[in-house]
Amino acid sequence: MTRNNEGRAGGVFDALAHPTRREILRYLRTRDYVRAGALGDALGVVPSTLSGHLRVLRDAGLVESRRRGTEIQYRLQLTLLDEAILLLQGLRSGTHDPAGPAADDAPTDAAPTAPPEEAP
Repeated sequence: MTRNNEGRAGGVFDALAHPTRREILRYLRTRDYVRAGALGDALGVVPSTLSGHLRVLRDAGLVESRRRGTEIQYRLQLTLLDEAILLLQGLRSGTHDPAGPAADDAPTDAAPTAPPEEAP
């Protein structure tokens, strides 16, 4: 990850690990500031369970919330999600990650060479 948020990377991937949280993100992808109640109704998730999932997503930086009167509304926060996608694409394609180890430090697959044998 970039911009000094490497510590949040684990939280992002932990948040994405649960299928209900991924479904929440899919639902929010095409909507802007959805009421928590409407989100729960649309996905068939009870309020107490939804609240826990939204807390994990919010703590990971994947959703943002705002209060409107007595309602809390949520929307997808794409910045951190985009960074996670780029990180995963880099792992898949084998491209060098500037935040990772230098190319010179990378292990090689070549077997170590044995010292030359001495002649009798």
